[in-house]
Amino acid sequence: MTILALALAVSRVIPELADSTHRWPYVVAGVLFAIYGIVVIVYGSLRRRAVDRALAQGRFAEPLGVAQGALAAGGAALGLITVALVLLE
Repeated sequence: MTILALALAVSRVIPELADSTHRWPYVVAGVLFAIYGIVVIVYGSLRRRAVDRALAQGRFAEPLGVAQGALAAGGAALGLITVALVLLE
């Protein structure tokens, strides 16, 4: 849920504080943060359900390496976008 608040801050609050004439980069970054937050919430819910099912059966639920890699790559990309916004402002 924190990343959704961050999406709102990046897209609406920061451009106001920076008195930026170009708002669109912040809006794009905010939308990307929001989409990332939604994906993380969905993945977390699905992962929890898989772990609960595995525990009930007395086994371990292996995480999906592809999903974890994609989430890590998405987070790193958002971090780089944030760095670019800070440096270019």
